[in-house]
Amino acid sequence: MNFEIKNKHFVVVGLGKTGIAITRFLAQHEGKVTVSETSPLEKLKERIRALKNINFTIETGGHQKETFLSADYIVVSPGIPLNLAVLNIARNKGIPIIGELDLVYPYLKTPIIAITGTNGKTTTVTLLGKILKANGKNVWVGGNIGEPLINAIEQKNLDYIVAEISSFQLESSSNFHPWIAACLNVSEDHIDRHRDFHNYLHCKLKIFQHQKINDWSILEGDNKKLIDGVKRLNTKSQKLLFGLKKTYLPGAYLREENIIAELYEKWSLSIKDTRLLGKHNYKNIMATLLIAQITQCDFQVTKEIIFSFPGLAHRLEWVRSLNGVSFYNDSKATNVEATLCAIDSLGAPIVLIAGGLGKGQDFTPLGKRGTNKVKAVVVIGSAKREIAQSFKEVIPVVETKTLEEAVKQAWELAKPKGNVLLSPACASFDMFKDFKERGRVFKRAVYEL
Repeated sequence: MNFEIKNKHFVVVGLGKTGIAITRFLAQHEGKVTVSETSPLEKLKERIRALKNINFTIETGGHQKETFLSADYIVVSPGIPLNLAVLNIARNKGIPIIGELDLVYPYLKTPIIAITGTNGKTTTVTLLGKILKANGKNVWVGGNIGEPLINAIEQKNLDYIVAEISSFQLESSSNFHPWIAACLNVSEDHIDRHRDFHNYLHCKLKIFQHQKINDWSILEGDNKKLIDGVKRLNTKSQKLLFGLKKTYLPGAYLREENIIAELYEKWSLSIKDTRLLGKHNYKNIMATLLIAQITQCDFQVTKEIIFSFPGLAHRLEWVRSLNGVSFYNDSKATNVEATLCAIDSLGAPIVLIAGGLGKGQDFTPLGKRGTNKVKAVVVIGSAKREIAQSFKEVIPVVETKTLEEAVKQAWELAKPKGNVLLSPACASFDMFKDFKERGRVFKRAVYEL
C-alpha cells in the first residue's frame, strides 16, 4: 500500500521516540499532522521541543473521538494497543489504521534484514551490524533497538538495512516485506497485550508473510510451533534452519564444541573462543553466520568480530566477584524463557533475584525447570507473590520491597560461594523507568556491598 501524504490529515497516536519520528516525516512531506496523547502537556514539553520548527498540532490528556474521525489515516506507535475504543470507532468508519512498518516500507528501497524473536533480537542485530560494517558494507542499524525504522528513509547509498522488529510493530503490519527475515525463537511473552500465545505467535509470523522466492526465512529449527506456523504460511522463500538438537543442512548447528554454519561454505567456530555466555547465544551466533554468508561476508573478518564481541549491558552481564560470590546483571530478561536461559548459562549454585511487572505470564516453568541450579530466590515487584508461588516448598523464597534490599539478601544466601543472578522474568515498569535503570540500580547496589 502506498500512501499519499501531501495535504492528507494524519492522526499520530503517541509521542514517544517513534511518534516523534513519524510526525517529523509526515510534516516534512506536507502532511497535516495531529498528535494525540494521553499524557498531560507538562510531561510532553521535552518531546515537543524535539519537533521544533515542525508544523503539527497536538491534543493532550486523552484521545478525542472527533479528532480520530477527522483523519484520513491514523498512525499508531508500537506501544499503542490496537483495541483502544477510539481506534475501534475509527475502524468502524473505514478510516485506515496503520503502523510504522506499513508507513515506512514503501519508501525503503534498500534490502531489509529484519530480526524478530522473543529474546536475543538486540544482541543479534548489534552483532550482525558490526559484522557487515567490518566487511565493508554500508549499513543502517535500528528499528526496535532504539532508532525508529522511519529514520532509515533519508539514508543514502546503503547496502543493507538491519532492523530489530517487535511483535508490537508486526501486529499492525500488512505489507512489510524484508529480503531476509529471521525469527530467533518464540516463547510466551506480552500476553497482557496479545491476550494469548496464539495471537503472539501470529504477530511474529507476519515477518515472513509477504516473502517471495528470492527472499530468505531463517528460523530456529528446534522450535516446533514456529516451524509449523511458517509451514502454514506456505510462502515460497528459501528456508534456513538453525538449532542445537539436529544437524540442519543447509543451516547451522552445534557439533561438539563448535558452531557450524553451512550454506555456500562450511564455517566452523569454537564456542570456547566466544565471549557470549549460554546456549541461547550460540543460536544467536548461528543466525548471524547464516546471514553473513547470504550477504557474502568474509569468514575471517566475521569470526574476528564474533570472538571480540563482549555482549551488551544488562544481558547476562558479569558485574563483579566478592568473597567467592559472582554477580550477574540480566535485567533485560523480561520473560520466563529468558530467565531460564540465564539460569542454564551459569554454574550452580545460583541465588535468583526475580520479579517486576508480570505481563500475564505463567511462572510455573521457573519452579519446574529452574530449581536444579537455583538454591534460593529473592522476589521483588508486583509479581513477587506469583513467582514465589511457583517455587513454593521447593527452595527458600525471600520477599523484599526494594532491589537494593534484594541484593543484600541474595549475597547472604549465596555465601560462601555461588552466583547471584538478577534475571527478573518481568518488565520493570512497576518500579523503574525501564530495564536499563533496573540494571544500573542493581550494579550500584552490588558495588556498595
